[in-house]
Amino acid sequence: MIEQRILKSDAAELRAYTEDSKMIVGGYAAKYNVESRLLAEFNKHFTEILLTGAFRERLNDDVYFTFNHSKDRIYARTINNTLFLEEDEIGLKFRAILNETTGAIDLFKMIERGDVFENSFAFIVDNNGQNWERTSNGDNIRKISRISRLIDISTVTHAAYPETEISVVRGLNDYFEEIPQEINKEPYEDMVKVLKIKNNLYKL
Repeated sequence: MIEQRILKSDAAELRAYTEDSKMIVGGYAAKYNVESRLLAEFNKHFTEILLTGAFRERLNDDVYFTFNHSKDRIYARTINNTLFLEEDEIGLKFRAILNETTGAIDLFKMIERGDVFENSFAFIVDNNGQNWERTSNGDNIRKISRISRLIDISTVTHAAYPETEISVVRGLNDYFEEIPQEINKEPYEDMVKVLKIKNNLYKL
């Protein structure tokens, strides 16, 4: 299954610049050892932490740079040496040399002016790459040690809610079947309602 996670603007450090007349954008697509905000997926609530090295085996994957995760808006790609990935102690950095399509030019201008400023990445993780914990306060934490497949890096317009495509990862369902369901979901009822509405729209 494919999941998407968004790096909020205070950490993204996304910037656009020109070099040898080429349009280039870069920043961090993900950061290590930073606990996410509360995620709500299919009425399950948890936070998530990417552990150092989670992307180490994925730097040579066929990864593309997109806008809003659209496969119709691919503006750079690792296999043609226009998207470069690098891992450091902070997280996963990227540098994309955009093509000269109209969409890429528009995106470059939007990033340069600050109209869009958040990054996201789409990924797959199997059960061997994740570990679930429950704190003494009853909070659920998913720790990801190894990404199984990195699909894309994307600049996104809106980061209100995380999105998961296809289905919830099997490991998530297994985990929540094993623990008592006593999480106080009351503060997040509106979030769950929005997610249900979005899921119904996707089915239309």
